[in-house]
Amino acid sequence: MKNPRQTARNQTRTNPTVAAYLSRAHGLLCRIAEELELPEDAYPAPSDVVAYMKRRAKEWKWATFRQYQASLVCRYEIEFERNRDPLFQQTAEEIRSLPFADCKSLREPGHTSSRKRKGVPRRDYDLLVANLANPARASDYSKRAALWLMAGLATGLRPCEWENAQLADDGRTLNVLNAKATNGRATGTSRDVPVNTDDFPVVRAHLASLRELLARGLEFSVIQKGCTQAIRRTCAALWPNDDKRTYALYSARHQFSANAKAVASAEEVAALLGHRSTRTARRHYAPRRSAWSEFRQVQTAKSTAQMQAPVRRSTPRNG
Repeated sequence: MKNPRQTARNQTRTNPTVAAYLSRAHGLLCRIAEELELPEDAYPAPSDVVAYMKRRAKEWKWATFRQYQASLVCRYEIEFERNRDPLFQQTAEEIRSLPFADCKSLREPGHTSSRKRKGVPRRDYDLLVANLANPARASDYSKRAALWLMAGLATGLRPCEWENAQLADDGRTLNVLNAKATNGRATGTSRDVPVNTDDFPVVRAHLASLRELLARGLEFSVIQKGCTQAIRRTCAALWPNDDKRTYALYSARHQFSANAKAVASAEEVAALLGHRSTRTARRHYAPRRSAWSEFRQVQTAKSTAQMQAPVRRSTPRNG
């Protein structure tokens, strides 16, 4: 049997393969940069990349490790060809020679997060909320979970951020303490999230629901766990044996992100989510293609209007 590393060394890469490798390498380098808390759009040092690959190999299956390995080797080889810096050639060789014996067995299941879908398709969302809120079948936590999902979709808050969230006096803004405000990751210790008029009743009802249970002496973590379990049970009943449709409270934040990406700039989306870096929202949350149709239609209408806008011409002077 051929050594797979030697095969990778000798294979000829097509242009589409190179493009795929570079895209995957870019994503991985961004992930490493975030872990190291580097400035926006900064790449990690080659030595940090090698160390990351060594450290994470045991968490990946061989196929995943191999794809990352080949992608990084491709990128560093291209960098060497561009500027002839021997550091890039050395890094490519180091990554190529990394062992894969510590990788996970093919028989082991992947991470749960990899089997879940980010965001919630509109049809699934409507069905899930309807079943959670159904008074004939739903438990008390089920009804509260339905409110939580609707409020999360309207505001994009992390589930844990609802504990201290408060509506401003004007009734149009939600004051939120950022959950990840350390090390400069957030826009600050708090943020103000605008609430649409149509969404105000459900946001107010969700806050009232939480305050009621907290007043009974229940801890916030207990309330969140109860709603989480209600959603999990309902998903299992609606879509048995379908892991990708195991939604959670956090799924509403993902869908909020996707919808926002369809109608707002990257900077605006990051601010709404409480992130200082646009890279975090871009990489770790549901993509714009997952936005619901009504949000995509808004973006299409904007683009059409811009294309059809008349070009203002200057009036020629006589003379």
